[in-house]
Amino acid sequence: MYILGVDGGGTKTKALLFHKTEGFVWETEAEAANPHSTSFTHSAKVVSQIISKACEHNYLSENTDLSVGLGVAGLGREADQKKWLEYFRKTSPHRFSGNEIVVEHDGTIALYSETFGADGIVSICGTGAITLGIHQSKTARVGGWGHVIGGDPGSGYDVGSQALIAVFNELDGLGPETALTDLILNGEEIDRIEELVPIIYQHFEKQRVAAFANYVFQAAEMKDEIAIKIIQETAEQIANRGQVLFERLFQRTDGAVSFVLAGGIFQNDFIVEKVKAELAAIPSLNVLTSQNSPVIGSIVLVLKQQGYLPEQIKKMLSDTGRRGAINEGL
Repeated sequence: MYILGVDGGGTKTKALLFHKTEGFVWETEAEAANPHSTSFTHSAKVVSQIISKACEHNYLSENTDLSVGLGVAGLGREADQKKWLEYFRKTSPHRFSGNEIVVEHDGTIALYSETFGADGIVSICGTGAITLGIHQSKTARVGGWGHVIGGDPGSGYDVGSQALIAVFNELDGLGPETALTDLILNGEEIDRIEELVPIIYQHFEKQRVAAFANYVFQAAEMKDEIAIKIIQETAEQIANRGQVLFERLFQRTDGAVSFVLAGGIFQNDFIVEKVKAELAAIPSLNVLTSQNSPVIGSIVLVLKQQGYLPEQIKKMLSDTGRRGAINEGL
């Protein structure tokens, strides 16, 4: 029995083919599949092409027992999930029954990639940011509304924006000196901070602004007070969102609750330590940084629907003795 897990992001799409006895056997990447940044037709087409590619590379026939788990960016609402499935069924040559294809938000698979289907909270902080909690089939979210609405606190975009504000405040005499100025001048190979204006505005991209977050982390290592303040305030915002979801979903729950930190921001140990410190007031929260690719969580979606428990799923996916050699279909 095969399960094709798909992580459809706003930048690229990853897929991983899993067999219950052979383990992970194939992986590939494709273009973005977020239906809101592309279109529902395009998103469904990307996934359909991945399914075709998986079948072709692994010699799977129409009679092969194949299920598909999808975690797609932009599909946080049930109405959008149903809409996506309608587009897929209209445009794709592949036919799956209702229990053979599972569609969820990409935040769900980021959580499940670490909890193997158990309830918990995940804070995803990459270019954008969202905090998602799942408990007893109830899902709640905080944030993730995009950089235009509130600046996406906790995101790389937000941290990068604050770096830019800090250096222009220094330039205007509105703020203190900061090591960010020299780091950005050297890193961007420019002579004056004013030269950032055309760099940022002429071909505006959120990812370009988010890249300035790296300068904040570098400056913090140099003990720069402005950078440390940015990281501290960011950690507080991330922790606050987690606390809101904990109180909304888990306040009456006995036992530990996993709080997963996922995304590029948490590759920096300093901000991870700050978030953990902020959440220390809730001893039942087990804060951990993501170690697995979110695409693993899309396979978990299917196994969970099939009735497997988190302990069983973890053993099934972690048993390296049964993993097959992965063939890349890049």
